Amino acid sequence: MIEEESGSELERAPDWLQAIDALNAELGDEFDLTELQVDDQLRVTTGSTVYTFRIVDPKMRDVTVEADRENRPSGRARIMGCVFGMGSSIKPDHLFCGGNLEFTHKEGKRTHTTTAIRKVEWMRVEREGISNIEQGTEE
Repeated sequence: MIEEESGSELERAPDWLQAIDALNAELGDEFDLTELQVDDQLRVTTGSTVYTFRIVDPKMRDVTVEADRENRPSGRARIMGCVFGMGSSIKPDHLFCGGNLEFTHKEGKRTHTTTAIRKVEWMRVEREGISNIEQGTEE
């Protein structure tokens, strides 16, 4: 016979929706990747690295990436979205301050997850040059 215990681990476990809501309250500005066009640039600043992405195919989120550190991925990549902390829940097609950028490289064989995003800058390439359209920063 199994007895139910008051205050069991199942009862004490936080509801995952409450956990996500609590995390959302801590997150900063959000950027919708569906706004991107060919040749736009994204500069994503994390806790330790600055990544610069040039958009190759906005529908597929295919990019070329460069980083300000040699030990970070560079070359062709695909932006997957943003993960909540270092968990496995991802918000595709979005980047947000406080979340962790996730992208694949080496033809999808490797996934890179960054430290928390501090700033996202979007630059649209126009005939006259680059115009800074939107910036988001961590509060």
